[in-house]
Amino acid sequence: MSASYRVAVQGFSAFEKATFESFFRLAARRTPAYEYVSEPGQADFVIADADQPEAVRAAQEQGRLARSVCIGARPVAGAAVQMPRPINLMLLLRTLDELVHQSRDTPDEPPVAAAVAAAAPALAEPVAAPPVIAAPPPRPPGVTDFRDSSTFSNSVLVEGDEKFDHILVVDDSDVALRFMQSRLRRFGFKVHLARSGEEALERLMERQFEFVFLDVMMEGMDGYQTCKRIKRMLLPPGRRAPVVVMLTSRTSAVDKIRGTLAGCDAYLTKPLVEDELVRVIGEHDAVFQRGFENTVASVATATRQGAEG
Repeated sequence: MSASYRVAVQGFSAFEKATFESFFRLAARRTPAYEYVSEPGQADFVIADADQPEAVRAAQEQGRLARSVCIGARPVAGAAVQMPRPINLMLLLRTLDELVHQSRDTPDEPPVAAAVAAAAPALAEPVAAPPVIAAPPPRPPGVTDFRDSSTFSNSVLVEGDEKFDHILVVDDSDVALRFMQSRLRRFGFKVHLARSGEEALERLMERQFEFVFLDVMMEGMDGYQTCKRIKRMLLPPGRRAPVVVMLTSRTSAVDKIRGTLAGCDAYLTKPLVEDELVRVIGEHDAVFQRGFENTVASVATATRQGAEG
């Protein structure tokens, strides 16, 4: 049976937390395995937002600062490892693996304490004094620093981006609408609701939506008809067509072909699997891709390694 280590996350935006949670759920299938837990007191390792003092304080109060990987520009004395932004999940995974590997080389010490003691000289500056953080690589042209923001990470947005994308969910079921709203809000999106295809078309003329999550089976215009109308709409100047994601309990190849012919960009089946939702957002949302460098590739790698293990 492979060893499993518990990881908690302190600080960060709701968008980032949701991504960490989904990523570590996939990492639970690999070796060594990592299990996401909500409380730092239960964790073997803590991932803390170095730029949020309350997050670092929470890890310290729980006695987990010496077991923490702190991410951000603000130096944190006493942390096991400090990493710069932008967040690179594969680099974080390799860092945790190194801590675990070092703990196995020193079996007489408790696993986490040994990992921190052994890995600190190699992966971070000595903690006796505030660590010297190497300057991050130059930002690409147009990248904006949102360091003053307490709710969104640095190095995520570029000029012209909004902090939160607007998403439209279309379904004639109130239960389904609320379900999707709760899931998408966890990623920091602003979620708007429409109860028919006709209402969705009206809303799309009013503002820009990055995504439209569209149920197939609806009264009046069904999802296929609505998708066709969306893709053929003459939008006001400056607007771009949204990514249309079809939602349905139908899983046959014929239904997927119908969705493709209607012009949809992605097809998700009910009941919704959160990892698939993360994958779709990661494939189609540029802000997501910049904020979590190599995230989609990381998820694929973790899944492949789990399958091979």
